[in-house]
Amino acid sequence: MAVVRLETGEHQPENGFVSSETTSTGLLSRIDGSVLPFLGGFGKYQKQLVVLTCIPVLFIAFSQFSDYFLLAQPNNTCVHPIAKVGNTTASSLSLYHDSKSDTIAPYLHANGTGNDSTSIDCSCIEWNYELQTGLVQNVVTKWNLVCNSAWMVHIAKFSLLVGTIFGYLVLGVLADWFGRKPVLITSVLLMVVFGLTVAFSVNVPMFSTLRFFEGFCLAGISLSLYVLRIELCLPLWRFKITMVANFVVLAGQLLMPGLAALCRDWQVLQAIIICPFILMVSYIWVFPESLRWLLSTQQYGSARRQMIRIAKKNKVGETDEIFAEIQKETQKKPKKTCIVKMVGTRNLWKNIVVLCVNSLTGYGIHHCFARSMIDPEMGETSMFP
Repeated sequence: MAVVRLETGEHQPENGFVSSETTSTGLLSRIDGSVLPFLGGFGKYQKQLVVLTCIPVLFIAFSQFSDYFLLAQPNNTCVHPIAKVGNTTASSLSLYHDSKSDTIAPYLHANGTGNDSTSIDCSCIEWNYELQTGLVQNVVTKWNLVCNSAWMVHIAKFSLLVGTIFGYLVLGVLADWFGRKPVLITSVLLMVVFGLTVAFSVNVPMFSTLRFFEGFCLAGISLSLYVLRIELCLPLWRFKITMVANFVVLAGQLLMPGLAALCRDWQVLQAIIICPFILMVSYIWVFPESLRWLLSTQQYGSARRQMIRIAKKNKVGETDEIFAEIQKETQKKPKKTCIVKMVGTRNLWKNIVVLCVNSLTGYGIHHCFARSMIDPEMGETSMFP
């Protein structure tokens, strides 16, 4: 391999943020153009690590879309005692056939989704449920979260979302402060604990609280894997790898109904979703810390060991020049960058604007499409009645 001379000229930081603490050699600003090519570019070792970041995305997708099954509203039937039938109209009566006694008894019933309290008598003693998601029982049917208790379903759904939002905010900062790997491993361990405990919830408040922490840990895993995946790739590969990960998410979404049909019970489904995360504990020994993060925090000793490992895995021999340049920087103390300094970066604000526009456009199209499917006379979707 021909030796590539490292550039020594001044480089404008990619994000437009100029700091007085920037290193004199500009090593970090040249990692894509000089450091990684010395280590084999996007070599075999980096590709193996990228695959390890994409596989858990399938399990993350299961957890993210589990609400559609764990908290799905069933078609519920309100069953009344025979003694209360006398005050009802004939149009509200149905015949219930008891196969054991071969008798037919009149019962009051009202079919609905559990949200329309005006069409359902909330004094029901017994409910009959019919789930359309492949499960025989879920959280709604277990604790009768219909009629006056239907608001608890929205709290349970909201808890996972709020936990995910807080997870992104808090664990994102910690990942920049302590490193990607510690946040990933800690999130995995806590995800296993809280996720499996959700399956043994005894009431709705316990379920909602544990789902908050599950979403919090899920954000840490998702964010850490995404950042590690991006930092392993050269710029040319980042979009392609991100698209592959998104296709894995789509595959998890498509496989979820079949998984629910096989599990049948919501507790079994929750346990099956969480158990694969146990395998990620092995990342303690398999997955290295991000080289880009080590260089950005001036941990040149650890970065040098990391680069030697990458060079050996990619079978690259001529790396003496870049190691010699890093050796000059090993006397510097590691530094931490406060998240507040990112407010002044041009790329940050540009990406925020792009993400906001894309999100508003996407949700707007989704909302308009959903409304176009509603039949105003039927009060339900005409495509999926």
